[in-house]
Amino acid sequence: MRLYLETTAPNFLFAEDAPDKRQATEVFFDWLRVASDELFVSTLVEDEIAACPEPKRSRMISVLRLLPLQVLPVAVECSVLADEYVRAGIIPARFKNDALHVAVAVWHKLEVVVSWNMAHLVNMRKVERINAVNERAGLPRIRIHTPEEVLDL
Repeated sequence: MRLYLETTAPNFLFAEDAPDKRQATEVFFDWLRVASDELFVSTLVEDEIAACPEPKRSRMISVLRLLPLQVLPVAVECSVLADEYVRAGIIPARFKNDALHVAVAVWHKLEVVVSWNMAHLVNMRKVERINAVNERAGLPRIRIHTPEEVLDL
């Protein structure tokens, strides 16, 4: 599979307040080191991690460096697509980066966005609405799953 790791995926490796999600994320990242899947992040993920306070920023960078990640650009077309998700009322405008993560994955024809963002991304109804926008635009469908769910795919 071609997996896009949204920023919340590595973030939960250090979530002291969510031990169950942290443990699931640790298992997921251990699995990523041996899996044959293609792994992607975007320059947006890099920017969001760069904005994190230390020591979390350095820890996330260190973990991601252990993976064979490809970094995707955020093309103008991705921003246009993210605007469509916002305009359709799927993702609130103030959370446009969430829409942009999905748009990058869709634009680059990836299969799955991996996220712990339950409010805006890992939500069956929102994914269906996102895919309706994608279909109208002649773009591929996307799946959005938590790290736990990806292990079961």
